[in-house]
Amino acid sequence: MGRRKRNPKRIFVTEKICERKVAEKLNFDEKEAIEEQKEENLSINEVAIDVYSRLKLPLVYPMQHRSLDDSDEEDTVELNFWPRFVFVSNLCLICMERSQETCKSCGMVSYCTVSHMKQDRPKHRGLCKVLTEVCQIEGGLSLLSELNADDYRVYRLKLIEIVQFHLDRPLQLWEKEILLYPRVCCNCHRFSMTLKCCSVCGIGIFCENHDDGHEEWCREFQVFRRVLFMQHKNGYIEPEIPDTFQKEPLHLPDNFDLLVAQLYSRSTYYCNMDCYTYCSLFHISSIPLTTLYSMQISCENWKSIDTFVIHVIGAEFQYECINLHVWEKLFLHLLPNLKHLKLMFVGPELSLPTAPLDLLTAMKMCSLCKSSNRRVKVSFHPKQFYHDFCRSKQFIEPNLVCLFNPGLYRETGFEGRDTWPETIREFCKIKVPVCVTSYTKQEIPREMIRIKSIADVETILEPRKNPFASIKPDRNFVSDDTVPLIYKNYYLAIVKGKS
Repeated sequence: MGRRKRNPKRIFVTEKICERKVAEKLNFDEKEAIEEQKEENLSINEVAIDVYSRLKLPLVYPMQHRSLDDSDEEDTVELNFWPRFVFVSNLCLICMERSQETCKSCGMVSYCTVSHMKQDRPKHRGLCKVLTEVCQIEGGLSLLSELNADDYRVYRLKLIEIVQFHLDRPLQLWEKEILLYPRVCCNCHRFSMTLKCCSVCGIGIFCENHDDGHEEWCREFQVFRRVLFMQHKNGYIEPEIPDTFQKEPLHLPDNFDLLVAQLYSRSTYYCNMDCYTYCSLFHISSIPLTTLYSMQISCENWKSIDTFVIHVIGAEFQYECINLHVWEKLFLHLLPNLKHLKLMFVGPELSLPTAPLDLLTAMKMCSLCKSSNRRVKVSFHPKQFYHDFCRSKQFIEPNLVCLFNPGLYRETGFEGRDTWPETIREFCKIKVPVCVTSYTKQEIPREMIRIKSIADVETILEPRKNPFASIKPDRNFVSDDTVPLIYKNYYLAIVKGKS
């Protein structure tokens, strides 16, 4: 999974600065500067290219102009992951193109051509037989249209159990998705061989005249479909991020598209960036930028502080920990007075890949950071609850605590146990700002209610849409009756334990 790799460094320099108001009291010069930046922001915003405008672009090529220094090579680790196959009922099971043919037996999987249907038949035959028996002959799907939202979710999980029993084997994750997101009307959940597909997004499926409300989500489904297709074809891609060194601390604008346009200075790479690469950029940037945004809101000395410690609770390696280089480019480089950034990732579900720990935590710093003795230090604390970590010798008091999409309100918790109360009490006891994000607008109030039911806190930032949320969509099983797609870090709130 991991191997040593030597890479020459990549350096790009831009010095555009965007300021916004974060303090209530500003002198005349500061106000004048902010007004100038607002005008610049408006100008850049007019030419910022959003994800919807990138839907038809082919995969972008990496930036060509790189500053190479072969004498300054370092050992790093390259982690090779290929994304798993994601099943979508109206996309071809072979190539992820829009489907034209549906399996005549089970009616639950589809293909772009008869040729691809025949190609897949030997693999599909066993599962098809069971799906046909359980879902059609025994009427497993006939009840769906009669169930309320909660029962509909429970019933789909039960269908998975039944199919696994008949197959006498566990279903792969993509096979489970056949039943989690079945080929039924998105509105009434009726199963039929004659359902119609949205001609625009190619994802939504409906009975006649049942597409009410789909227009609200159609553009997002277009992005979802394009991302899945390009991901299936190209695997994971690593967006190029320029090294943008700021002379003064950068106030983040309340707009992700605007910030990206500024940092890339409308380069050829920026203009040619396709939908998949753009979504991937936002996805890997959301963690450091949400953290920086929270820091600027909650820490008065954020401009001048030289050492900053961040605890990430409930971390998962393949999300919070897989793209550590982004912290240098989109955190350290934007705060010129910050010399040392300490990242501590903690969580019972944090599982590290098989590779030397010193390589997993190694950060390849640019030459300017090295010459200025600026560092990003990383430590992992796997298989550990945060409240246990706080009592260990490895604990270092943080300046900011982050919980990204934690699901604090879910009482089932880790391995069926509710361990959140003790963790909540512990991070509130530290009395530092705590950033909490959620997948949906509906979740974040429940997160705040859970925290406030356990500890006495002050609210620094009321729940709001996070300007630095990921724009890479994923399907929502938990509340798909109201929100069919979810985004990491979509909503944000900041609290702090009271003295």
